[in-house]
Formats: sequence, C-alpha cells, structure tokens
Amino acid sequence: MKKIILLVACAIPLSVFAQKNTFDSIRNLIKIEKNDSERVRLLVQLGNKIKYKDTVEAWRCQKTIDSFSIVKKNDFFKAQSYFLAATIQLANQTQPSIDNYEKAIKIFSKYPGNLRSRVSMGTCYINLGLLHANNADYETATFYYLKAEEIYLKDNPKSSDLGVLYSNLSIAYGTINRWDEGIKYSEKGLAFARKNNDKANLLNAWYAYGGSLVNAKRDAERGLRILDSAKQIALEMNNLNMIYSCDFMSAMYYYNTKQYQKAIDYYTLCLEFARKYDFTAGIGNNFLNISANEAELKRPKLAAAHLDSSAKYLDYSVITTSKQMYFENYAEVYKQLGDFTKAFAYKDSVGVIKDSLYQADNIRQMEFRQARYNYEKKQNEVNELEAERKIQALSIRQKNTLNYILVGSALTLLVLSLLAYRNYKQKQKLQQQRIAELETQQQLTATEAVLKGEEQERTRLAKDLHDGLGGMLSGIKFSMNSMKGNLIMTPENAQAFERSMDMLDSSIKEMRRVAHNMMPEALVKFGLDTALKDFCNDINQSGALKINYQSIGLENGGIEQTIAITIYRIVQELINNTMKHAAATTAIVQVTKSNNQIAVTVEDDGNGFDPVILQGAKGIGWTNIQSRVDFLKGKLDVQSAAGKGTSVHIELNA
Repeated sequence: MKKIILLVACAIPLSVFAQKNTFDSIRNLIKIEKNDSERVRLLVQLGNKIKYKDTVEAWRCQKTIDSFSIVKKNDFFKAQSYFLAATIQLANQTQPSIDNYEKAIKIFSKYPGNLRSRVSMGTCYINLGLLHANNADYETATFYYLKAEEIYLKDNPKSSDLGVLYSNLSIAYGTINRWDEGIKYSEKGLAFARKNNDKANLLNAWYAYGGSLVNAKRDAERGLRILDSAKQIALEMNNLNMIYSCDFMSAMYYYNTKQYQKAIDYYTLCLEFARKYDFTAGIGNNFLNISANEAELKRPKLAAAHLDSSAKYLDYSVITTSKQMYFENYAEVYKQLGDFTKAFAYKDSVGVIKDSLYQADNIRQMEFRQARYNYEKKQNEVNELEAERKIQALSIRQKNTLNYILVGSALTLLVLSLLAYRNYKQKQKLQQQRIAELETQQQLTATEAVLKGEEQERTRLAKDLHDGLGGMLSGIKFSMNSMKGNLIMTPENAQAFERSMDMLDSSIKEMRRVAHNMMPEALVKFGLDTALKDFCNDINQSGALKINYQSIGLENGGIEQTIAITIYRIVQELINNTMKHAAATTAIVQVTKSNNQIAVTVEDDGNGFDPVILQGAKGIGWTNIQSRVDFLKGKLDVQSAAGKGTSVHIELNA
C-alpha cells in the first residue's frame, strides 16, 4: 500500500535567448535598432521576458513581428511570430501553443544552414516535449526531447538549455518507470554541468541524479549522498525550492529503507520550511507523510493526529492523490486500533477514489488527443481548400488567355488557338500529375498515422497483457500453490489439480509470447539487429522453420525507431507468410545498412508462386507489407516461380 505523497519534479520550458538585459534597456534597443533581423530578435526576447509579468505587452511584441513579416514579406520573421505566440501560450493554452510551435518548425526547417533557425527549432522541440509531458503523453515528450538533443549537440553544445533538456529527459523517463534511461540522462546532465562549470545546472543535475537513484531504488545510499551535495549548493545559492526538494527526497529515501524515525525528522524539516514560507499544500502533504511513518512505527494515535492536521490544509472534498493517501492511512490507523469496521469502510473508499482518479486521467488524455486530431483534421481541410483554390485560379487564367487570343485576326486566331489548345492540354496534364502527387502524399500521411497508431496500440496491449493479465495469472498460480498444501485431495483430484497447474503455466507462457510478439522488448532496448536475431532464434528453436539470419552494418545502430519498427514488422510478416503458405524448410533473412541505404532480403526454398497474383491480392498481410514499404518510400521486388522458392528484396532510405 502506498502511503507517501511523492515529490514530482517539473520539466522546464526554455527560451532561445539569454536574459541579460533589463526590460527597459531592451525597449530602448528596439527603438534605435536599424537592422530588421536584430530588431525582430529583440522583440522576441522582450516578449519572452515579460510574458508572465505583462501578457498584453508580450502580445503587442508578437503582433508587431507578425505585421513586420507581412510588410517585409519575410518568411523567417513569420516563424519568429509563431514562436513567440506559442511561448506566450505555453503556460495555459496547450493546443494553440502546440499548433504555433509546429508552424514555426515548418518554416525554420526551410533554413537548415541558419544557426539561429536550427537552435530556435531545437527550442520548439523542447517545449513541445514539455507540453506533451504536462498532458501525460511521456512517450511523445521523449520523442521531441531527443530531436532537440540532436540539434543542440550539433549546433549549440555549450548552451545551458542542453543541461535543462537532460533533466527533462530524466524526469520523463522516470515518470514512465524507465529508470535506466532516466539515470543515463541524469548522468549526462551531471557531466555537462561539470564540463561547463555551470553552478545552476550542476544543482539541477545533482538533484535529478540523486532523485532518480532514490526513486528507482538503485544504489539509493549513493543517491542520498548526492542529494546532500545538491542541498549544499542550494544553500550556497539560497535556492529555497531546491533546499526543500532535497530534504523531501531524503525523507523518501528513509521511508523506502524503512528508517521511519529519520524519515519523520526530514518530513518535519520540510513541514517547518513550508510553514515559514506559507506553503499550504506542502504543510498538508508533510503532515500526511509524517502520519504514514507514525503508522509504520505502530503509533496509530500519533498518526491519526497528523492526519487530522493535514485535513486543515488540504481540501479532501476534492478527489486527489492526497485524498487517496489520507483514506489509506486512516484505514491502517483503524486497523491498528482494532476498529475493523471503520478500517474496511476507509479501505472501500480508497477503491472508489482510485477509480475516479484513473477515469479523470483517461478523460484528460482523451481530450488532449481529440484536440490534436481536430487540429490535424482542420489543417488537412485547409490544405485541400488551398489546392482547390489554386486549381480554380489556374483554370481562370487559362480561360482569360483564350479570350485574348480570340481578338486577333482569323489567321492569327487559328494559329494561336492551336498553340493555346496544345498549351492547355499540357497544363491539364501537369495539373493531373500535381493532383496525383497530392493524393499520394495524403495516402502516405494516412498510412503513417495508421502505422503509428497500430504500433502505439500494440505497445499498450503488450504492456496491459504483460503487466495486467500476467500479474493476475501469476497471482492465481501463487494462490493455488498455497492452497495445495492446505487441501486433502483424492489421487484423482490431485492429478486434476496438477493438470490445471500445467495449463496455467502454459497460459502464462503463451500470454508472454503474445506480448513479446506485439512489441518485442529487445527492439525498444537494444535495437533492430538484436530484435531480428531474437525473432529468428525463436523460430529456429520452435522447429517450424530453419532461418539463417545475416546483418551487415547494423552493429552501431543509428536507425530511427520508427524505421526500425517498420522493418521488423515487414520481416515478421514475410516469415509468417513463409511458414503459413510456402511449405519451406529453410529461409534466409539478410539486412544490410550502407551509408543512407538499408536493404532487406528474405528468401525461402518453398513452393513459390506467380508474382502476378500479388497485383490483385486483397490479403491483410501483403497489404500491410506494401503499405509499410510505401510509407518509407522504398522499393519492393518479388522474384518467385512454382517449385523454385521465393525471394523478396526491399530497398529503403535510412
């Protein structure tokens, strides 16, 4: 039973520009600056600085940049306008902020050789990661953070923003219990702060590293020592928030290691600190945490007293995590006092609160995803209308051209009419080609959305199967084993019991196999090469097919996860087709990476077939393969004949 309110670190939004000048000095610089680009930079800097203090003036800066971009017909200035709008909206207008960051990135990406554009794009990615993290979409958040890291390492490796980025990555990975990655990025942040001799970054890095070790329960004693070092720096800098946070996390360490009296001492320090600075939520939560430790020390009356004190500062009429902990702790208190009626009543209430919190979290995530879907749908409609408008405008120009030609003489009219007709047909052909290109692009966009959704759903189902159903089946097995020693059974019943246990073991193994096939852990942790080796080895061990796996150039990874997952699914589908239809005994899987090209070859010695039948194939399997190859803009070649086996060769851009 969890009885402690955890300290959750907050990811930090960034600004491209260092805040060195006062507001007034920046305003004066804007008035006298003659260079257009520098003036826009100063307006962005001022708007970013005052966005919380004077939102109205911040929006005036944005409107000025927007008007300036129209007058100067400057696309880069327009991107700066989108960027500032998104930054102003960052705190409380999630969807508009995401929309504007994405518009800014689209323009910034047109200037890959411009350092300022690249760094601005990196900052957009960091803040997009922050926005998704705030809406509990941590997988997408890490995706954006990693894109930002790539840009900063290449173009601005000494920026203090990179240190904050590492802290955000550590927090995001820790939140989804991917402790190895979280600790790795904590260590990166620490190395960065030391290398650049940045005291503020060093403080954040020590705290993130120590907190990760304590929360992950990995070398927690070292984590405690690191937190002590962080606290010393916080005291030197008079950083009140970090002083409080370090003490709070130290209390968590002592609670996790069952040193409850020391945990109480640290929570009491936090309580006094919160009282000194009138931190109401902190006062209530620290009373709540002290009560949990008193209960662990079997001092229920003291625990109850602290719970009552917490109620003076926390609103328990609202369903929150604090309310859940409050009811859990009171259930434990009444259990120790021997009042089991009240203990069970409080325990029942905990279940209701948990359900409500779970539903609220799901609703929030659904609303966020629905808003994203609505935005993307609206953008597609705008793009379609724009394409139609261009086609109509082109048609009108063609008609006007024909009208002008009719004014000439009869001979000129004939000659010009022939030329115009030829020109008309040629342009019409170009229009059709353009329309076909747009339709192809829309199909690829839809395919990308479907494939991403499919992989996300596979991941979710795999986690639910493994963590949910797997846990339940293992619990049932443990309960049945416990029952076995306490039951007296006839030999027939004992035999039936053993058969049931064997069937339960088989069910657990089958569930794990299904979860592994849906989203192989090796693919996420170790990359494509290891995942394909494991897949082929599993089939070899099953005896269904003998596969010879070969890879060239995959040793160092370097393949984006989206491409890696797609290649894995293609190979998986091709091998499954071989086992189902080819009656083959052996197969070869070869994956080669050279420069920016990836080649995939799958061959078997099966029955073979006429490749012409694939042109009209309606099966889901082959359609999925073709869709994934199209999504990666690859080339697919199938060579087969009856009785001569099959060879499928695919070439992709890495």
